Amino acid sequence: MKTLPALDALSLFPDEHAAVLETLRRSRVGLITNHTGKTINGLSTRAALRVLDVSIVALFSPEHGFAGKLEGDISSSQTDDGVVIHSLYGETRRPTLEMLEQIDVLVFDIQDVGARFYTYGSTLAYALEECAKFNKTMMVLDRPNPLGRKIEGPMLENDCQSFIGHVAVPVVHGLTLGELAQLHKANENLDVDLQIVRCKNWSRAMLWPKTGLNWLAPSPNLPDFKSAQWYPSLCLLEFSDVAVGRGTDAPFQIVGAPWFDAHRVLEVLQSCESWRNLNVSAQAIKFTPTRAIYENELCRGLKFEADNVSQIAMTDLGLTLLWALRHAGFAEFGEKQLRASWQLVGSHRVLDSL
Repeated sequence: MKTLPALDALSLFPDEHAAVLETLRRSRVGLITNHTGKTINGLSTRAALRVLDVSIVALFSPEHGFAGKLEGDISSSQTDDGVVIHSLYGETRRPTLEMLEQIDVLVFDIQDVGARFYTYGSTLAYALEECAKFNKTMMVLDRPNPLGRKIEGPMLENDCQSFIGHVAVPVVHGLTLGELAQLHKANENLDVDLQIVRCKNWSRAMLWPKTGLNWLAPSPNLPDFKSAQWYPSLCLLEFSDVAVGRGTDAPFQIVGAPWFDAHRVLEVLQSCESWRNLNVSAQAIKFTPTRAIYENELCRGLKFEADNVSQIAMTDLGLTLLWALRHAGFAEFGEKQLRASWQLVGSHRVLDSL
């Protein structure tokens, strides 16, 4: 039985990456990871590396923390055995020289969801920039993009760059995090040793269910693959004073507020050609979010459904909703609420057109 963890751990490093494993064994390693960093059989990446005789001297956690359950800023902490966990979603969102000085190689292993404003990609890009600055090797243990080859939405404009959108890609970018790292290195001309341990037996044509892998909710509001599919749509309204399904059983499939008039919004939507081309249906509902904006308040809104979710242009849906709310005549939704989405949309020019 003692051989099973080792065999499981080796799934991190296919045969063609044996030399990479030897490099790690000779190095002091930092690991950026969370609860999604697991081998095929469920061993955490940290545990797998320890089984493989890799010395982990420091851990780093992204937004939502090491266990993926927290909201808001997170403080650094320690594991039960005394290894420091540096939070990259707290006082600093970049690894500092002090954090990196005892490390030779910084390994990144987190499951992404394929949307530009999901902050794990920015955490990766920031870490890559700091590795370039301080002459550290960066290694990405790559994972599938759950949305496959889908590419949608505006390209990030330079004046919209932020932690919510740091790499110059569309809203839905069609890249793995390893590919995102390679693109960012090239775009920014970073002088850094970047190594990618690629996925085996994955093609870009695969949506998540085709991988056969278990879905580990990458954050509290993406409990299943369906919510991840809808995420690039209604999340565009996240900062615009409306609820988008957080704290309900249908995250990013519901929009509403206490002041919301579903029938008025539907009337405006039905006057819009882009809505009619979406092949999405909507029904008026009432709901009470258990967290996030309007927590424990009765809201009126719309719930969206589609027969073939994978074929829906999700960013078009989000942009059409922004347009509809702007033109529905609500006192509670005006220019301020529209402009609040600039970091998510990533384009002032697109907002100007709504």
